[in-house]
Amino acid sequence: MIGGKEGAFNIEVVFLTKRVIQERPFIMSFKKILILFLLFYNFAAPCWGKGEKGKLVLFKKIESRKEMYMAGRLCDIYFAIEKDQDKVAMNNMRNRFCVGEYSLVLYGPPGTTVTIYGQYFYGKDRGYFTLTKTDDRKVSIGNFKSFEDQRWMVSMANKKNGGFESYFHAGPGFSRNFSSIKWNEIP
Repeated sequence: MIGGKEGAFNIEVVFLTKRVIQERPFIMSFKKILILFLLFYNFAAPCWGKGEKGKLVLFKKIESRKEMYMAGRLCDIYFAIEKDQDKVAMNNMRNRFCVGEYSLVLYGPPGTTVTIYGQYFYGKDRGYFTLTKTDDRKVSIGNFKSFEDQRWMVSMANKKNGGFESYFHAGPGFSRNFSSIKWNEIP
C-alpha cells in the first residue's frame, strides 16, 4: 500500500509536526514572559507601597461572661481605623457602650502618630493618649494603667512589641471610653 491512505496519513503527520515546531518559538517566548512576570510580581509586589499604610485596631475586652453573653451580639470584637481617617466622634462604634477596657494595636511605618481622646471632638478633659511608632514592627498596648500620667515614655522594641514613644494624660474612665481619634497630631 504505497501511496495509499497510509502515505497520506504519514504526510499529514509530518506536516502537523513541522507546523507545531514552527509555532513553538511563540509558545516558548510566551512561557518566558509569563515566568518573568510571575517572578517580578512575587518579588516586587510586596514592596509596592510598603511603609505608606498604617492602621489602628481597637479591641474591647469584655470583663464578665454574663456581659459577654448579654451584649455579645451588640458588641464588636474589634474596630479598625485606617491611617489618616480622623474620627471626630466614634458614636457609630457599636461597642461604645459595652462594659470593658480597650487595648490597641498600631501598624505602620516609623513616625506613625495617633492620638486617642476620651472625649468627642478631640476634647482633652476626659484624657488622651498619644502614640508614635519608632520602627516598622506593630505596637500593642494592652493596659493603660502601666503608663504614668502626664509623662512622655520611650519603649524600646522587644520580641513581642515594636518600639514607640507615648504620652498619657489620664482622665476618668479613659481606657473604657475612646471617643475620638486624630492621626499625625501631638496635642
